Amino acid sequence: MKASIIVNGGTKGTLLITGDYIIAVDGGANELRRRGIIPNVIIGDMDSISQSTLNYFKDKGVKVVTYPHEKDETDLELALVYAFENGAESAEILNWQGERLDMILAMIGLISRFDNVVAISEICELGVLRTGEHTLKALAGEVWSILPLCHARLRLEGFKYQFDGDMDLEKPIGVSNVSTTEAVRISVQDGKVVYIRWKRKPL
Repeated sequence: MKASIIVNGGTKGTLLITGDYIIAVDGGANELRRRGIIPNVIIGDMDSISQSTLNYFKDKGVKVVTYPHEKDETDLELALVYAFENGAESAEILNWQGERLDMILAMIGLISRFDNVVAISEICELGVLRTGEHTLKALAGEVWSILPLCHARLRLEGFKYQFDGDMDLEKPIGVSNVSTTEAVRISVQDGKVVYIRWKRKPL
């Protein structure tokens, strides 16, 4: 099973849900209601979902899992734990872009903790790769950024700028590479690596 986790971000364009099980994270339910999409469950401390949206989905029989506002976990962390404890083998995070840079950084940390989780938007895909050989789909000419968390030993193939060695976040030379083939290979010998694949050229 693949879970689609919709958070309270700022997506204004297409929201392409490809999962089998939809989890609305708190205020992410507002966006789903606006688009006429019914989630399987709403999870969070309910501080950003509107009361009318909460009542709307309750009337439709949507399961609501409520947590205290004062807690150690973010709502996204609770949603990821819930997804994998309830049969998910992979997850996509949607509607995550917006002003909250702190939440995006926290999301990257969470993605690095779980297997098979990616954050997807209309314009880019973000994931974290652990030790091993990883072959990812690409299109020639796409912009990719590959960055360590916070140090990694890695090798890049299928890019304009090849790399084989150690990379530190303090010297982020993996920013704005370009794919040259329809599949790229990122081999991580040590550490963890964040990749961002831009589906359209960023500003």
